[in-house]
Amino acid sequence: MKKTQIKFLEWMAAEGLDPTATVFTRSFLRSIAVKNGMAWAPAWIVKDKSRIDSRGSYRVPEFSEFIMQKGLANQAERMERISVITTTEPAIETVSV
Repeated sequence: MKKTQIKFLEWMAAEGLDPTATVFTRSFLRSIAVKNGMAWAPAWIVKDKSRIDSRGSYRVPEFSEFIMQKGLANQAERMERISVITTTEPAIETVSV
């Protein structure tokens, strides 16, 4: 995965979501994006037709894989570790095309 994709998964994890969740609405994905300085939900999710679960819902299996890989299944631990990750790494710049 690219650094920007991993950063988006970190932002999702910081929301305290169910670690087994794999389907998210477009509006939720956009709200995470906007909250973190992006204008839209990430194209790598919403423009990939193979990710469509139902109208306006997308599969993001990488989210639960990311949570398990980082050992963030416990919500309290997840919130603590994500805050460290997001405060120690440089911000991602958005680029308009």
